[in-house]
Amino acid sequence: MIPFISIATLLVTIGFALICIYIAKLLLQISRLLKTIGTTVSQVEGQLDGTIAETEQLMDSVEMTTTDVEEKLVALTPVFHSVNEVGLATTNFTETVHSYAEKLAEDQMIERTKPFIRIIQWNEFRTALQESWERGKKAANHS
Repeated sequence: MIPFISIATLLVTIGFALICIYIAKLLLQISRLLKTIGTTVSQVEGQLDGTIAETEQLMDSVEMTTTDVEEKLVALTPVFHSVNEVGLATTNFTETVHSYAEKLAEDQMIERTKPFIRIIQWNEFRTALQESWERGKKAANHS
């Protein structure tokens, strides 16, 4: 029976040794994995620090740009008011030109009727002259 116990002890010892070797290999792989994760985390941390610094610079740049745009808008406000006034002046000018154009059209219509008016005036002058001549002739005959 002793040989069976010795063989059983030897088998248990070999099994225990195999389990210890397996656990040691597993722990070694876990150790390597943790080192890799640690390295990766360090790299990510460095990249994240760089990203944060770049984000801060970007935010500063955006703030400066926003401030610059705001100042330029404030500076352009009088220009917009001037453009508005130019628009109002242009509207007034256009209305004035329109009224003058209408008046000119009326004046042109009067120009077109001038020959007829002159004919009527000459006709009235001739009639008045003839009536005056006839009155003079009657007055000469009665005297």
